[in-house]
Amino acid sequence: MIELILGFGLIGYAALVLTISVSVWVGVARCLAANQPILETQPAPVARWGLLDIFGGTLGFIILANLFVSPHLSGETSMADLTAAQRIGAMWGQIWAQSLVCLVIFILIIARGGLTLVIGESFAGFRKDVLIGIATFCALCVPVIIIQVGIAQFVEYKHELITMITESPTPGIIIPVLVSAVLVAPLTEEFAFRLLLQGWLEEVMAGRYFSAGQILMGRVGFPRKDDGDTLKEETFAVLAEPLPHTEGSAVEPKYPFRPAFMLAPIFISSAIFALLHFDQGGAPIPLFFLALGLGYVYQKRRTIVPSLVVHMMLNGQSMLLLLLQIFFGEELETPPV
Repeated sequence: MIELILGFGLIGYAALVLTISVSVWVGVARCLAANQPILETQPAPVARWGLLDIFGGTLGFIILANLFVSPHLSGETSMADLTAAQRIGAMWGQIWAQSLVCLVIFILIIARGGLTLVIGESFAGFRKDVLIGIATFCALCVPVIIIQVGIAQFVEYKHELITMITESPTPGIIIPVLVSAVLVAPLTEEFAFRLLLQGWLEEVMAGRYFSAGQILMGRVGFPRKDDGDTLKEETFAVLAEPLPHTEGSAVEPKYPFRPAFMLAPIFISSAIFALLHFDQGGAPIPLFFLALGLGYVYQKRRTIVPSLVVHMMLNGQSMLLLLLQIFFGEELETPPV
């Protein structure tokens, strides 16, 4: 009975996602046909971090991962060669390493006046971004799965987390895998690739850094303001003429210019994101197209809320379907249609 209920549930879920996906893509086609933007470009706080911050975050993760994970490896380099206890310890070690890196990045962003890039401008904006994220998930889910299934016909998909759950579907394995895949990994990757990397690339390519020092170090300190400035943060409007910059000025000038669309930062960050999954068989190809969508939404909304919602929902869906397959397998009945 439970298998039949789950079968109905899966069909209903698939139908709902497909319906929303088609509706979203029809709306996208209408916007393109009318020469209108798919999403309005939002005014945005200036990104205040530099290239050294990005390298520092990467190096910090490598050091912390080695510190927390290596004690559980016992000289082995692959999860497949570890015992169940070692796998569990290594997974929790990686989770702690990623969580600490996310915390440091979050503190850096707050310290440099970019909190709204994480949570949005207001609760109403946050709620709208969540809904945009759900719609984007439905829109991207269908084509990404189609691409993934097509690639799987030629290149086998591999992932250590999937292998771990499949070989040992116990609570000790399932819990850290779910925490990592659904919570920690999406948060880490959205911070790293959308917020830090893509945000920095947009600053550089739009010419909003005024010196090589700013490109490397970012804008040091919290945004400074004029006495008559009532803005809580330094923000940029869209498609306005840039104001001149006066060297040696005690106050950072408002530089209200942000192109409505910049492809290069999205493409570069998406390519790096995909290439870092090269050990997962054919995964980089569908992940590249997924990242293009996430990058576009981030660039328009200027908060990682929508892309984070997409990332978490997609990983959560994958984990749920995997667990259903493991525990029910062929017993999972499909209701007659």
